[in-house]
Amino acid sequence: MRFFFLLAGAFAASAALPLRAAEISVGADASCTAHTIDEALALAAGTPEVDTIRLANDQAYAGLALDIHVSVNLVGGHTACGDTQPVGATHLEGSGSWATVSAFGPTAEGVDVRLEHLDISGGGIGGDIGSFGGLAVEGNSRVHVADVALHNNRAIFGGGIGVFGAGARLVLERNVDIHDNEATFTGGGLYVEMGTANIRPQAVSIHDNLAQSGGGLAIASGQVNVGSDIDDQTTPITGFLIARNNAAGNGGGVFVTGQNGMLLADDTVIRDNQAVEGGGVFASTGGYAQLASFLMGPFRHCAPSLECLRVSGNKAMRGGGVAVRNGGTAHLSRSIVRANTAARGSALSIADEASMLRGLGVLVVQNHCDASQPQCDTIGMSAGTARFQYATFADNDGRPLLLFGDGVPGNSRTTVSMDSTLVSGKPMIFGTNGAAATFAADCVMKDSGTLEGGMGRSDIGPILFQDRARGDYRLVAGNRAIDYCDDTHAPVEDPDLDGTPRGIEGPGANDLGRYDLGAYEFDRIFASGIETAL
Repeated sequence: MRFFFLLAGAFAASAALPLRAAEISVGADASCTAHTIDEALALAAGTPEVDTIRLANDQAYAGLALDIHVSVNLVGGHTACGDTQPVGATHLEGSGSWATVSAFGPTAEGVDVRLEHLDISGGGIGGDIGSFGGLAVEGNSRVHVADVALHNNRAIFGGGIGVFGAGARLVLERNVDIHDNEATFTGGGLYVEMGTANIRPQAVSIHDNLAQSGGGLAIASGQVNVGSDIDDQTTPITGFLIARNNAAGNGGGVFVTGQNGMLLADDTVIRDNQAVEGGGVFASTGGYAQLASFLMGPFRHCAPSLECLRVSGNKAMRGGGVAVRNGGTAHLSRSIVRANTAARGSALSIADEASMLRGLGVLVVQNHCDASQPQCDTIGMSAGTARFQYATFADNDGRPLLLFGDGVPGNSRTTVSMDSTLVSGKPMIFGTNGAAATFAADCVMKDSGTLEGGMGRSDIGPILFQDRARGDYRLVAGNRAIDYCDDTHAPVEDPDLDGTPRGIEGPGANDLGRYDLGAYEFDRIFASGIETAL
């Protein structure tokens, strides 16, 4: 009986013969379906299907403030009406007063919008209330973007793109370039408030944008996920780039705030950004920033030579690479923090008791002091919690200690733990001016100084790297750090920075076990691909 009803439904569906989605062409020629995009949107609103609007490049599209309230595909880059294969991009120039393109889903069902082969500019600010910038994603709208540039737009929040509301969803798929936009407050390139953005690391970049906070990307109680699409196994993974953005306040590259504010990023490079605090990344007031690479499962990743999980070349007065404050949290796993600059905390900064930073399998090297403070610390703390496992610290400028904790003497709780870690070039790991501090270390090796209070199962000895000058901090054979510790601190779910499993039995006798110290597990095969003799 059930089978009969299914057949009956199938015959009824075939008898109804639903209409096919329409192809609507827009251009100057008489053969075009419509001559303006607004006309085409009105036609698409009259059909129940998801129509495709194809823009011909035989006329200018200027003074635009497009309001899209219907599910539609908007595709540019056609030479003439009737073409179906884009060969470039169509320039959409805004009015300078409102969003050049705004997608809004007014009902619970929402709308699905796809933008392809477009060059969007000229979005502006026309008042205190409205949709501004290059692209505004609002209400219950789901917007996919591919092969699109957004530049020279302005907004209060989200100069390039703003995502507003719990029902707003944005997917940046491939070849998306967000540059030279400005926000008067937050999110020069991309702003996500309560909504969600999924970014595929497939030639997507946010660069050369300006804001008060979050020069490149700002997240306010929203969520941004960066990772490959398991349904796309062909598009090359080249990484998501956040570069050369500037914040007059905090978070040159990334700013994350709010109890549900979250960045979960894989295959992401954050470089050459600038701010007062958190040149690369700033997390505050419950915001959570995670840079982590997951090698298990169906996800694809950049080639290792691209170093696609990196915070480098950023600059700030405090926290050149990453800064957390006022209850913010940062988690760095299998990441590189290199060549950042600050007057305090050239690499990392933690402030306030509720703030936390964790580094698992991280490489923190070659970070520099600002010229105003040549004796800066690599990690600056004003209370809070810092925890490092399987980390390598080397060739960082400044004073002869790695981490300094200041604050009100006896009243600012500062907690530092360090396990299975290498510290090169710093005779002291931890110093404080009297703030209430807890320091504990296990299986840590320094190459200078003496053992400090709280250091268990640790030692002083030479640490020899493959090639410091070329940035190769893998261990050479003969290091005592090889097979030094047991599995007390072994993150069984995480390999080393190269993707090599932890706990490989190396040459020679073990000290406490078969687990190496630092960001790299010694496996006898180095970047040259040559296996060393035992």
